[in-house]
Amino acid sequence: MTLCLADAASMWLLASRLEEAAQEITRLQGGSVTVGLPITATPELAHYEAHLRNMVEWCHSSAAEIRKRAAVAAQADLIGWDPAGDNTAREALMTAAAGGFDEQLAAFDALGEDGDVAAYFAALTPGQALAVALARASQVGARAGVPFELRYAANRQLVRQAHAEAIRVGDKAAADRYTRLLNPDRQLLLFDPRGLGKIAEVKGDLATAKNVSIFVPGTENSLLNYLRGSEGTLSTLHGAATGISADTATILWMGSPLPQSVGAAMFDLRADRSAPELRDFFDGLRLSPEVRTTLIGHSYGSTVTGHAVKAGLHPDNLIAVASPGWGVTSTSELHAPETKLFAMRHQGDYIKLVPPAEDAIGFFIPVPDTIAGHGEDPVFMPGVERLSSGSESHPFYEIDADAHSDYFGGSDAGRIAGLNLARVIVGDDYETYEEAKAAL
Repeated sequence: MTLCLADAASMWLLASRLEEAAQEITRLQGGSVTVGLPITATPELAHYEAHLRNMVEWCHSSAAEIRKRAAVAAQADLIGWDPAGDNTAREALMTAAAGGFDEQLAAFDALGEDGDVAAYFAALTPGQALAVALARASQVGARAGVPFELRYAANRQLVRQAHAEAIRVGDKAAADRYTRLLNPDRQLLLFDPRGLGKIAEVKGDLATAKNVSIFVPGTENSLLNYLRGSEGTLSTLHGAATGISADTATILWMGSPLPQSVGAAMFDLRADRSAPELRDFFDGLRLSPEVRTTLIGHSYGSTVTGHAVKAGLHPDNLIAVASPGWGVTSTSELHAPETKLFAMRHQGDYIKLVPPAEDAIGFFIPVPDTIAGHGEDPVFMPGVERLSSGSESHPFYEIDADAHSDYFGGSDAGRIAGLNLARVIVGDDYETYEEAKAAL
């Protein structure tokens, strides 16, 4: 049979044949002993023993090496060949599978987790860099210091892997979800389909933007419903900001699981666990000091941002939208004196009726406020500027069931709120709550 090492299947087959050859040699040696004729029984045959042992070892080691190359070729197979399109990524992986980038891949593997990955990629040609990013997608996709375009490519490859697995197990909903995430316009800095999933998506040119905002959504958001909810918020917020300044990039971050129920959102656990991950993600962007940075959290997402700021993330602006609290009782506890603090809440948002969790739970069971509750309401906290949300004409006592999610378009108030957030993001004149009330 002729084997052509042009695809992963041929490589897997060759590796299997080599393993079979090693097993057969070993079996025959054992068989000789069984019939009383060990290969070392006579001087004429004894000198073959070392050669055969080396051959067995060669078969095993070669099979292992070919399997590694087959794994890379399998990644190329996921991309497929487009007769009329750009096949750069597939060709880079096929070259890597054929051994064309062995030196570069070995050097990347030798870096370890603490190596200077930025300097490493800077020394490569574009083709070499792309091949390494795709062949080592799981190590590159979320790694700080890797050029953004290579992280986008690596995460796209991770989505392809998830898509292939969804098809294999017959999960049509997941397959459809990943098909949409493979849209060529998508820019992902993070992707992990396990559990509730993780994702960080970018709108705009992050490498040249002068204004960068990071948005963290709230309770019940996950990768499973991302395309039906938070993605729309990202697009709306980015559109509002770029309508004022084109030099803007917007990031939606769900890099750590969010609470999936109101009951779970009463506790700080998720915010505490998410805080260092959000801080490290922000720091890993390595933005120029001249870039204006804004961190926005909606609902429980604002609690995550507050904990992240306490953990050392210091953006230029921090905005709490419909917030249960930053996890502090005063702005000094944020330890971010250079960060401008803002809060926004609709008049009819039911979040204003939610008591601190330590009060609600503590009525029955004493609970430390380090576990439950999220501190004071940012809207009324000294040192925080309350932004107009477009609902100032509504009665204070009014409750609107839809208000809690209406800050990024939709109603007239939602469009005003989104535009006001965008003005903070780009450094434009924004409207405060007091100014809006005085203008009524």
